[in-house]
Amino acid sequence: MPTLPRRRALLLAAAAPLAAPRMAAAQGAWPNRPVTMVVPYPPGGTTDLSIRPLQEPLSRLLGQPVVIENRAGAGGTIGAAAVAQARDGHTFLAFPVAVMTVAQHVMRLPFDPATALLPVAMTSIAYNVVAAHPDVPFRDVAGLIAHARANPGQLRFGSAGNGTITQLSGEVFAEAVGIRIEHVPYRGSAPSLTDLLGGRVQLLFDPVAIPAVKDGRLRGLATIADQRNPDLPDVPTLAELGHPDAVVVPWYGVAAPAGTPPAVVDRLASAITASLGEAAVARGMAPMGMSPFAETGEAFASRVTRERERFGALVRRLGVQPS
Repeated sequence: MPTLPRRRALLLAAAAPLAAPRMAAAQGAWPNRPVTMVVPYPPGGTTDLSIRPLQEPLSRLLGQPVVIENRAGAGGTIGAAAVAQARDGHTFLAFPVAVMTVAQHVMRLPFDPATALLPVAMTSIAYNVVAAHPDVPFRDVAGLIAHARANPGQLRFGSAGNGTITQLSGEVFAEAVGIRIEHVPYRGSAPSLTDLLGGRVQLLFDPVAIPAVKDGRLRGLATIADQRNPDLPDVPTLAELGHPDAVVVPWYGVAAPAGTPPAVVDRLASAITASLGEAAVARGMAPMGMSPFAETGEAFASRVTRERERFGALVRRLGVQPS
């Protein structure tokens, strides 16, 4: 993971001069070249897998190849900053909720997600899971709480990075049940899963762990959602276990650089909505506990604003300091 000065330098380089000339109008019908979806995390994580099932139908509906580009680092904000400064009319961001609603509360960013990025469409929601390494000395949430209280700060949970929903899910859980667990940030969900499987951390609050829970490599303690995950029918929800205040539901979407013409936003949003109705997309998302969920226009923009305010209040309450 880059040191703090290097991480800031990377962010500043990625988001340099938003005062560049306004995005040139596309010549002819949009799109007239390949469309790039920047994923600000490594391949194999939940954000990556929220957009990959859409790649083929979007390419077909838009009449141009859709290219997925992974640009990981700094809790997803390096890739987001690169999209914020893009002016080619064909570069967009596939993002998890935290990039647009949490990052500015926990990091010193060289751009403002509220003004530099424009919500296009929501693509999915996720059944999050509390997953534990099989060697931990507890088998359920009650045992986790008892162990953590007896050994404060000794349990470590991994996340996709500082300011991600996977970090906040763990922090909210710890606050709600009255325990202290140590946060270990990674450069995406996939590497955090690798370290959980290797025993270097003991817990994840991330849907990326669902396949490993299903095949028995990890222990599923609880589902962090309003209902049980159909793929993990024997894993109770935190609400069922008496911890409704510990629930944080991740969702994913697509954003455009500010200044993108409304006609482009509308066409892309329509293509995403149509793609989400295809059965193959739902099948592609299911292994990570995600379900297609279409929302566009003012409804989606309002959701982003509400969540930004909600998570800002949460970060202040938890006392998370900007890095």
